[in-house]
Amino acid sequence: MARSSHVGIRARVARASQIGRVLWSSETSWLGDALTVRECGSLRCRLHCAAGLDQCPHHQALEHPLPDRIREVLEQLGPTFVKLGQMLALRPDYLPLPYAQALQRLHTHAVPFDAAAARQTVELELRAPLRRLFRDFEPEPFAAASLSQVHRATLPDGRRVAVKVQRPGVSELVARDLALLRWTAGSIERHRPGALAFRPTDAVDELAAYTTRELDFRREAMVSEQIRRNSAADRRFVVPAVHRQLSTSRVLTTDLVDGLEPAPAAELTAAGIDPEKVLAAGASWMVRQLFTDGLFHADPHPGNILLLPDNRVCLLDFGMFGRLDRVQRRRMGLMLLALIGGDYASVGTQLLRMSTLRPGADPRGFRDAVADLVEDWYEAETGMTAAQLLLRDLGLGGSFGIVFPRELMLLCRSLVTLESTARVIRPDLDLSTLLRPLLPQLLLALLPTPANLWATLREQRIDYLALALDMPDLLVDLADTLRHRGVLDQLTAAVAPPPPRSWLPAVATLAGGGWLLRGLRPR
Repeated sequence: MARSSHVGIRARVARASQIGRVLWSSETSWLGDALTVRECGSLRCRLHCAAGLDQCPHHQALEHPLPDRIREVLEQLGPTFVKLGQMLALRPDYLPLPYAQALQRLHTHAVPFDAAAARQTVELELRAPLRRLFRDFEPEPFAAASLSQVHRATLPDGRRVAVKVQRPGVSELVARDLALLRWTAGSIERHRPGALAFRPTDAVDELAAYTTRELDFRREAMVSEQIRRNSAADRRFVVPAVHRQLSTSRVLTTDLVDGLEPAPAAELTAAGIDPEKVLAAGASWMVRQLFTDGLFHADPHPGNILLLPDNRVCLLDFGMFGRLDRVQRRRMGLMLLALIGGDYASVGTQLLRMSTLRPGADPRGFRDAVADLVEDWYEAETGMTAAQLLLRDLGLGGSFGIVFPRELMLLCRSLVTLESTARVIRPDLDLSTLLRPLLPQLLLALLPTPANLWATLREQRIDYLALALDMPDLLVDLADTLRHRGVLDQLTAAVAPPPPRSWLPAVATLAGGGWLLRGLRPR
């Protein structure tokens, strides 16, 4: 796991020098635009223009939108900055929406690292020669990303597996980058407090949690196994089994699953797969993960999905995931119901119930702005999908001092990515059309059915037991508090019976005697 606090000054300076070279080679045009500098951004660029040569790279780059140029530079800076961009893409309340949308297109693919390094990592982590671990291990990976790459292999018993190997040195690189970002964020807060709509140190802390979690493959293995167990009853859903004895924090071995990536409906039909059935299965699975299980895949892009015979859906790569407790599931489910149903006011209300208010926040203004936006979406042909509308709603938060939890942003990312993947199969599809047939399933997950109540009891049984054990002491403390404040005496006086009247004892005696005589009378 990356530990940025242990990174020395020399390592920070070395990494800062590397970052400077990347910015120099990119002519810093994106930074110049961000600072409203419209002239050439580097000495090399200025000399190029002064010599009267053809148009310099800086001016050529000006033809590209600034958000796209920032995305390209982040890709050049390496895995930490790619993850930074991905995290900021989840926070339209931190960044203007065009920037967040551009960062959603960040590429995580990378040039594969050397096969000998992969072999060395596997043998070091699994503490055995490769020939004893696998009958066959393909040296060339079939997938490579910024943090890892994946090799096909065969176990001694003949089963085919996928072996995910962490890129050498990436943990140390992430640690250096996080240390540098933390120092930069602290400097901004000290010298320019309030310059940004969020605390930079909070963003770096979130990035550290977000990135170091992906660097520990044991966590990914646990999530994969849990989602596999949650989905075991429905044969439409497939999660590759994890081989625990061949997995560590830097190596993850799972069953190898062969299938088709999402493709246009005609291609799937030709391959014997029903497009409508796999779309329904994928959407149903996501609703189950989000609102029933509370553990969900947060990045269901086409590269992480395989479509299998019999219209089954397989999910891969659980490095990015989210967890929702029961309260979060209920609130987010109600927000989604309001969005799909066109309940303008309730969308903003539900979002506010999940948010944190900064000093000077304007929740009423936010609620009204969200209502106007949702109403415009319903009444006019804006070309905006429901998922894009949700992103825009969240993007309004920063303008009104509203901060949303990371879990909501992960849910939003999951829904936006799910919609994009579905549109690969059917370009006319949007989130509301995809989820509307599943509203009964969503309602069933939210309502207090016996199954949901039992699940709540099972999840919170320790809390309920602790409450039951503490109840006598809590009642004594409550009585002492009320007596100390004089409340208990006032309550006692308020409910005390009126003084008995002189004729009541006689009437009570006669009534009681009559009842006794009637009981003793022979039948």
